[in-house]
Amino acid sequence: MVKKKHIKMLADVVILILLPLLMAELLTGQMAHEWLGTGIVILFIVHHLLNIGWLKNLFKGEYTASRSLMAIINLLLAADIIALAVSGIRMSGFVFGFLEFSGGMLFARKLHLFSSYWGMILMSVHLGLHGGMALRMSGKWFHAARKNNVRAWLLRGVAFVLALLGIYAFGTQNIADYLLLRTHFVFFDAGKPALLFFAEYLSMIALFTVFGYYLNQLLKKADARSGNASHLRKGKSIAWKIVSFAVPLLLFSISAYLLTASRQDGQGSQWEAGTDNNVQADNSNREKNPAEDTTKKSGGIEDGFISISGGTFQMGSPEDEAWRSEDEIPHQVTVDSFYLSPYEVTQKEYQERMGENPSSFQEDGLPVENVSWFDAVEFCNAMSEAAGLTLAYTIDGQNVSWNRSADGYRLPTEAEWEYACRGGTETPFNTVTSIGADEANYYGHYPYQIEENYFTQEKLDTEPGEYRETTVKPGSFSPNRFGLYDMHGNVSEWVWDFYGSYEKEDADNPTGMETGTRKVYRGGGWNDFAKNMRSAYRAALQPEKSSFNLGIRLARGAVSGGETSVASAATKKKTETGKKMLIAYFSWGGNTKGIAERIQEQTGADLFEIQCKNPYSEDYDTVLEQAQRDQMEQARPELAKHVENMEEYDTVLIGYPNWWASIPMPVASFLEEYDFAGKTILPFCSHGGGRFGQSLTAIAKLVPEAELGEGLSVHYSGDDGLDDDIKQWLSIILK
Repeated sequence: MVKKKHIKMLADVVILILLPLLMAELLTGQMAHEWLGTGIVILFIVHHLLNIGWLKNLFKGEYTASRSLMAIINLLLAADIIALAVSGIRMSGFVFGFLEFSGGMLFARKLHLFSSYWGMILMSVHLGLHGGMALRMSGKWFHAARKNNVRAWLLRGVAFVLALLGIYAFGTQNIADYLLLRTHFVFFDAGKPALLFFAEYLSMIALFTVFGYYLNQLLKKADARSGNASHLRKGKSIAWKIVSFAVPLLLFSISAYLLTASRQDGQGSQWEAGTDNNVQADNSNREKNPAEDTTKKSGGIEDGFISISGGTFQMGSPEDEAWRSEDEIPHQVTVDSFYLSPYEVTQKEYQERMGENPSSFQEDGLPVENVSWFDAVEFCNAMSEAAGLTLAYTIDGQNVSWNRSADGYRLPTEAEWEYACRGGTETPFNTVTSIGADEANYYGHYPYQIEENYFTQEKLDTEPGEYRETTVKPGSFSPNRFGLYDMHGNVSEWVWDFYGSYEKEDADNPTGMETGTRKVYRGGGWNDFAKNMRSAYRAALQPEKSSFNLGIRLARGAVSGGETSVASAATKKKTETGKKMLIAYFSWGGNTKGIAERIQEQTGADLFEIQCKNPYSEDYDTVLEQAQRDQMEQARPELAKHVENMEEYDTVLIGYPNWWASIPMPVASFLEEYDFAGKTILPFCSHGGGRFGQSLTAIAKLVPEAELGEGLSVHYSGDDGLDDDIKQWLSIILK
C-alpha cells in the first residue's frame, strides 16, 4: 500500500529530476520550460498539502540541531519556490500569457534566475537531509547496506565520486555567478551534448544531496552526544571499507583519463576551418607568437601575411540592417590586391620594436592595446625598418604622409579592412549568421539584437554567451574565409582613414577624407556589444587618444604606383581646458546626477540638467525599451530647456548613463544643438559594467570640431572612493 510519506518523497525526487530540464530552457524551448515550471509548482503544493502536519507542529516540541537545520532549509525552499512561481508568471508568454502586467520585467528576470539556482541547491540539500528515509524506502539492497560494511562504503564511494563531478561542474558552469547575480543571463554551450549537460546538473544535485545527508548525520551525532546516547558501532573490516570506497574513485579516475585523452586527440579537428586561401588553423597557434609560427612567404617576405586578392564589394550596410548608423551608406568599392596580417599585433612584437608596452592586460601573447593612431603608424615604420623595407609613412609633427608605392608595413585603409573582414559575405558579420561568444571575444552577454529581445531570447539567432572581461590570444577562434582571425572582437583596429562621409559614387581604392579630426577604427573589442562589431560599423577617435580595447593589425604592399597620400593629423597634445566650465548631464535613475553634483563641489562649475520635454517612463523595464527604440531610430528627443549662453563656456563636462553601450539620445540632441567647435568636451559616464561602451565614439562623431578629453567612468553611483577618483581625474584633465 502506498503511504503518504512515499508520495511526498516521490514528489521531491520528481521535482529534482525536472530541475535540470528547467535549466535547459534553450534545449526545451520557452513553452516547455513554462509547463515544466508549472508542474514543479503543482508538485510543491501537493507536497505541502501532504506535509500539513509538519507545518502544524512547526512551533511545537524541542528543536535539536538537526531539526533546526531541516526547518531552516524547508522555509528557505518554500520562499524560493514562491519567488520562482511569482517571477515565472510575470515573465510567462504562454501558460500565463493571458495575464496583463505593467513593468517589473527586469526585476522578475533577475529574481527568476537567482531563485532557480538557489532552488536547485536548496532542493538537493532538502533531499539529502531526508536521505535516511530515502534509503529506507528505496529497497532491500540499499536498506541492507546500512548493516553491511562493504555495501555501505561502496555507496559512500559512489557518493564521493558524484560529489567530485558536482564540484567540477559547479566550477566550469560558473554557478557562483548566478547565485551572486553577477550575470543576468544563462550561458549555454551549444556545442555541448545534451546528455553531458544533464549529467553535469545531476552531478551538482548529487553534490548538494550528499552534502545535506552528511551534514544531517553530523548534527544527529552531535545531538546524540549531547543526550549521552551511545555511539554508532565501528565496522569490523577497515580493509574492506577502504577497498569498497576506492572502487568508484578508481573507475572515476580511469574514465576521466580516457575522456581527457580523447579530447586531446580531437583538438586539431576542433579548430580546423578551410578558407578561400587554403589556410587552416589549429590550437598550436594559440601557444606561440602568431608572427613566428609560419614561414609562408607573402610578396617574397617571410612574415606570414595573407595575400588578399583585390575585388569589388558593397561597402557599408543596407538600410534594413539592424542597428546600422547613418554613416554606413552602401556604395560599391573596388580595392586592389594587398597583404594583411592574419593576426592582431601582440604585446611582445610591440615591446620588441617600441621598447614599451602600454597595454592594460599585460601578457606577451595578448594583443597590444591602449595605443593611439600615432603610436600605430610609428610602430609600422619600426617594423619596416627592422625588415629592411621602404617606410610607408613620413611623420612630421602633426602631419603624416603615406607613400603608397612603398613595400613597408602600414595600416589598412578602411575599405581594405571591411573587404578583408567580410571575406565575401554581405551579412552583418563574416560568420554569416549572428556571431556568438564561442566565435569571437566580445561582451557576450549582449549578442546581436539583444536590445529588442532583452526579456525573452527565443527570437535571437545567437543566445547570450560568455563575457571574458579581457583580451585573449590572437587566433583563439576560427578564421574568416580569407584566413584572418579576430576581425570581429578582441581589440578594435586602427585604419588609415580620417572619419567622414563616404563618397556617394563608386570608388576605387578610397583612402577617406583628405583632412579631419578623428581617425577610424574597426572591428569592435572585448568590451563591445555585438552590434558594434558588425562588418560595416565605424568607430572614430582622435588620433592621439588610446583605449583599452583598441589595437593594431598590419597591412603591406597595397596600392602600386608613385602616388603619395598626405593627411593632416591632429596635434599630439594634452587637453587644454578653459577657465569657464559647464557640467551638462542627463540622468534617469539619479546615479549620473549624483556624480555631476560631486564634480561641481570640486570645480565650482555651472550645472545644467539635460531634460526631455516628454520624459522617459519611470518604469525601468519600459525605459529600457524606449532607450533601445530611440537608439535604433537615432531619434533626437526634444529638450525641455536650453543653455542660453553656451558661447561663454570653453569646457563642457558631459555626463550620462551608459544606455545600450552608447549615449542616451537626449545627449545627442544636446550635442547637436550647439556649436562646439574649439571647445573641450570631457565625458563622464555611469555604467553597470560596460564602462564607456561606444559612447565616446558617438560623441566624437557628433562634435567633430571639439577636442575630446579624457573621460571618467563610474560603476553605478560610485563607492566611498568616488571623491578621490573625481579629484584624480580633474587633476589630469584640468592641467
